[in-house]
Amino acid sequence: MNKGNVILLLTAAIWGFSLVAQKAGMDCMGPWSFTAVRCTLAGICLLPIAAYLDKKRKQEQPDFDAKSDTRSTILPAFWCFIFLEGTTMFQQFGLLWTGVGKGAFITAFYIFLTPVFGLFLKQRITGRTWAAVVIAMIGLFLITMTGPMSAEDKGINFGDVLMFLAAFAYAGYIHAVDRAGVTNIAKLSSMQFFMIGLSSFIPSFIFEAGDITWEHCMISLIPILYAGVISAAGGFTLQMVGQKFTEPSAASIILSSETVFSLFAGWIFFHEILTPLEYVGCAIMVIAIAMTVLPEKRT
Repeated sequence: MNKGNVILLLTAAIWGFSLVAQKAGMDCMGPWSFTAVRCTLAGICLLPIAAYLDKKRKQEQPDFDAKSDTRSTILPAFWCFIFLEGTTMFQQFGLLWTGVGKGAFITAFYIFLTPVFGLFLKQRITGRTWAAVVIAMIGLFLITMTGPMSAEDKGINFGDVLMFLAAFAYAGYIHAVDRAGVTNIAKLSSMQFFMIGLSSFIPSFIFEAGDITWEHCMISLIPILYAGVISAAGGFTLQMVGQKFTEPSAASIILSSETVFSLFAGWIFFHEILTPLEYVGCAIMVIAIAMTVLPEKRT
């Protein structure tokens, strides 16, 4: 297993446990407000790391121009912002019309869409990768769609369409990260989060006026810190680092293990009991990930 795969598994674990923080943080803030605060905080936290990396590169390459490098990072950061903002908001609003389990399964179609996009980008997708994609989708179905169905889960509704758009957006994000081609990953990540934060403040002031207050921030301090510093600044930056060593289709399968970590987070923090089929789904997900990360035998 290469170090990129290990980093992506750590990313998935961070995101899986972040749902606990996001659930708690939404107690006194709406989705736009919480997103604005956590992403702006993430951008601020990454600034000193980006500055340190620029300084280090300047020492190694005396002709390095930090301002020019910053300008060249804006466009890749913008594309990352577009896809990540789309993923976040399509998911958030999709949940107004569809159930959580069904929504999670539809969004997970990014596992399939990522290699499909890769074909259009002239990437070679192996048969083993396609097999792992199918196995991962089966595992995710058992995890998310085998419990009692609510009224929201029956039939196809507008929320399902939004969740599918979120899957498209996240597959696009994975490829945007893969093709960014920047050296200072902290700078790229910081820029994307400032863009998301600033673009979320405007609708938060219009639709959720009064949500962003010092009192609300203090009440939600721990969730904001985890979701902003660890999940956003840490998780998405680690994703960018991990993808430097792992091709996009494999990365999408590894990152989908977030669902497994979410189940265990619910078990640890909310005492939620896993069903036998959910355990089977987790085991199948482990098989899919193992197929992705273990090297193929050379003949």
